[in-house]
Amino acid sequence: INKMDILFGSSFSQLQDIGTPFTRCGLTRRYLMYINGPPPRLYNKYTETVYPLPAGGVIKQWTGRKCSAPDCNFELCLYSVGAPPRTFPLCPYCFNHPQKEWGKIPGEDEFSNEVPEDSVDREDEAKERKFRRLGGRSLILECPHPDGHPLIEDLTVSPDPDSDGVLILDPHFGPKWRLCSTRDPTIVHLPKEVHKVTILDRTEDVLGCHYMQIEFDAEKSPLEDGKVKYTSCFPTDDLMQNLVRVHRGSERLNASGRGRGGRGGRGGRGKR
Repeated sequence: INKMDILFGSSFSQLQDIGTPFTRCGLTRRYLMYINGPPPRLYNKYTETVYPLPAGGVIKQWTGRKCSAPDCNFELCLYSVGAPPRTFPLCPYCFNHPQKEWGKIPGEDEFSNEVPEDSVDREDEAKERKFRRLGGRSLILECPHPDGHPLIEDLTVSPDPDSDGVLILDPHFGPKWRLCSTRDPTIVHLPKEVHKVTILDRTEDVLGCHYMQIEFDAEKSPLEDGKVKYTSCFPTDDLMQNLVRVHRGSERLNASGRGRGGRGGRGGRGKR
């Protein structure tokens, strides 16, 4: 046995010896190590816990932001997919432990999409899902979280009329302001005159999406009397609908765009 241990130890790297510190675990506050894979995953070498990540896109760090789901507190990543890329927030813990109230689980078939009521069954299903993802059978070409996840709800500004998803504000937050569909390769480009976009706590009563406060460049504002601030409920806003540009891309990344990136930076309807 000792000879076999030596043989395998010289041929294979152990998980704790590879990877790059990436984001902090919400349970231990230790750094999780990013392992490029395939499949991509995060590893806590102190608890020996593996968190599979979605495959098919690019995963980046997101400057220490934390998940807003109750009792989570994991640091977030950014997940970009498609061409041109659409970017979404990604919580490693919630990706592996989805809740029933969040809605349909991306990348899972109808049978696997059911979240058991019983806590033991739910944990067993989470383990089976982890095995599927570690086996490379988890290609995610859309937002990695259900639309009902708090991270996605906080960014939702409109239903997507072309899919069963929603339009969220690109989490790069400028300087090129965009809305991205969670379920379709659709990007809505806000006009270049937009200087800043803030998502308000106020939501539309029927659709449940957030209002946006839009600030235009003072010298290029399309508003009357030179005003620069404007509050928009995007799905019913004729002014913004006529100013945006809608682009439908591809679900897959260009070959040159694959791989691990660095830190995430700052960053409707209309003309097609």
